[in-house]
Amino acid sequence: MLKYRDFYHQNIRYSFNWNLNHHKDKIKIINSNRQEFIRLGNYFKKIYSGNIPNNLFNTKSIPRASQFKLKGIKHSFLSSFSKKLMRDGKINNSNLKLSNFAQNVFENYKKNQINKKPGHNPILKNILIKDKNSIAIEVPIWKKINNKYLTGHIDLIQIEEGIVKIVDYKPEGNFMLSLPQVATYGLLMKSLFNLSNLKCVSFNKKYAWEYDPNILLTDIKEYLISQQIKDRLWENYVSI
Repeated sequence: MLKYRDFYHQNIRYSFNWNLNHHKDKIKIINSNRQEFIRLGNYFKKIYSGNIPNNLFNTKSIPRASQFKLKGIKHSFLSSFSKKLMRDGKINNSNLKLSNFAQNVFENYKKNQINKKPGHNPILKNILIKDKNSIAIEVPIWKKINNKYLTGHIDLIQIEEGIVKIVDYKPEGNFMLSLPQVATYGLLMKSLFNLSNLKCVSFNKKYAWEYDPNILLTDIKEYLISQQIKDRLWENYVSI
């Protein structure tokens, strides 16, 4: 059972979809995180009813989490750093379930002679329908911090083995560039809903990378400081 509502933010359509059956199945499981999943459900009800501050999302002067990128670092340096994080176990790229879902959509487009690459919506919706761990897609999020607002849209939220996962589809594949965006989503969700166990995932049709969002304020911060990169705007909105 999908509950959906379209939002138009700065002339871009975001189709919020909530798989109520998947979510109810997670709430039925008795575990220590059950109340957290109920709080998420209340939040999704609020979104489904349209009770969100659309004016914030449509004000261009208010920053969006999607603007948070790793900038000013050579590709070779960033690649080397990401490999080190994987060797150290800070980033895990072993789960390819999401990538397989994306690959299936690409193959269906080819099979049906659709002469274009599938965008976010068909891939995310396919996952939401078929994957029992997937709860909602295109989830708007906002928070006021020190009289400043931040907004964003989370591609996909999952609940897997009691862990809330904040998932972002990055077809271009260079997940490190957008890690600040996805980790910020994770830290905001953790703060807003007092979530005890949360991970972030970036994926494309070939790979998936999973990490703790706190990596942004520890390993990533230390690396950027070592590279004399001062552009770390997300630090105005998130903290450990």
